[in-house]
Amino acid sequence: MGKVTLSIYMEEEDKEALQQLADAEERSLSQMAVLILKRAIKQAQTDGTILPPGKGK
Repeated sequence: MGKVTLSIYMEEEDKEALQQLADAEERSLSQMAVLILKRAIKQAQTDGTILPPGKGK
């Protein structure tokens, strides 16, 4: 599966905070956003909120 482009709209203050997190971990803004999203997805799968890919709808 290939990578896709995703555009999001967020408050400037949230973007600045995300940039601070990215800088602290020496990551790009995009890399930090992907990392946070992956963590949230994994947690939701662990909690049973969503199913892992290939396990249903």
